[in-house]
Amino acid sequence: MRDSAGTAVYNSATAFSGVVTLDQNQSATPARLPTLNQLAKMDLRDRRFTAVGYGDRRESKSGGNKALFFDGERRWVSQSFNSLTKVWLKLDMNPSTGSGGTCYGDSGGPHFLGAGSNETNLLVALTVTGDTPCRSTDVDYRVDTASARAFLRDFVTLP
Repeated sequence: MRDSAGTAVYNSATAFSGVVTLDQNQSATPARLPTLNQLAKMDLRDRRFTAVGYGDRRESKSGGNKALFFDGERRWVSQSFNSLTKVWLKLDMNPSTGSGGTCYGDSGGPHFLGAGSNETNLLVALTVTGDTPCRSTDVDYRVDTASARAFLRDFVTLP
């Protein structure tokens, strides 16, 4: 879709967000959501993030897509900050720099603020895309934006 100036636009909240509702209460503690534009108000340069998913896994640092395989196991990785835009949280997923990353099949999975002993249950973004060999930049949809919150407020109480 394009706006009146010809710029490509989309409803990012409905394009990249989804909510699963359950019939019964579960024993798991739900993740916390950030406040409006919380990431933009933080110094993220030295922050790490934790991604969780069930997608493809890389066997080695080399080999391109031939090094990827799927086994259905849940995994988590620690990632360093790359950049922040109005919609996207971009994270480093280069194993040569000590970061892990998401890959095919991880879309929709959570990214939590912090990693290791500094990990929190603050869900700040959802996995959307990255580069083809799952090795460079992880691009994640921020859930602290006005559009994401407009979608989420119909399902959860927002901070």
